[in-house]
Amino acid sequence: MIIYPQNPQEEAAMMAFLSHFALVAPTADMKCIGWEEDGDLKMVVGLNAFIGAVCQIHVAMAKGFHFTPRALLTEVFDGAFNRFNVAKLIGIVNSLNVKAMRYDLHLGFKEEHRMVGMHDDGGDLVILSMSRTDCKYLNRKPLILVA
Repeated sequence: MIIYPQNPQEEAAMMAFLSHFALVAPTADMKCIGWEEDGDLKMVVGLNAFIGAVCQIHVAMAKGFHFTPRALLTEVFDGAFNRFNVAKLIGIVNSLNVKAMRYDLHLGFKEEHRMVGMHDDGGDLVILSMSRTDCKYLNRKPLILVA
């Protein structure tokens, strides 16, 4: 089930989840959305660093959880591109994190820039991005032309 934080304690819990499972530091502008099953938080997506028409996206999954529900993907990307009016999402990934690289590329992110050896443990700092036009998870309503 998709959940949004309803109070400061739930917001803090989601940010702590992002910090624990994805090493993302909480920020004042962080917007979180979560996925809960059987009363347990399984996944949190955070959006932050809103600058101009872009923001960063972060994904954290509980240990042993390897599934991203389509409903959550639709909600996350609709929120970013339509509610927050972002034109492009940016993900910063360590090239040594093969699982994250594969996941992000599978979602449709594209490599925009690579800084060789600039991430932790000598990995490349890879900047991935997804624009609104490239997102396959948006609910696109057909354009009705009136003659």
